Amino acid sequence: MAKLVFGMNHSLDGYVDHTEFGPSPTLFRHFIEEVRRKAGSVYGRRMYETMRYWDDEHPEWDAERRAFAAAWRNQPK
Repeated sequence: MAKLVFGMNHSLDGYVDHTEFGPSPTLFRHFIEEVRRKAGSVYGRRMYETMRYWDDEHPEWDAERRAFAAAWRNQPK
């Protein structure tokens, strides 16, 4: 039987600006491993549109961002 995990990120004031905020390197590595372990993800329309950023290659990315993008692309959504 599969395990269903519900996760949510939320700010204290209810507002998150993904263009201004970035996780620390340690937290980002945690998210990379977390995404690699998932069998798939379910997103709402707006969050999915935001996460589509990871579908395209960006030349300024470092190795961690490339690793996250690869993990994101490899899972069903």
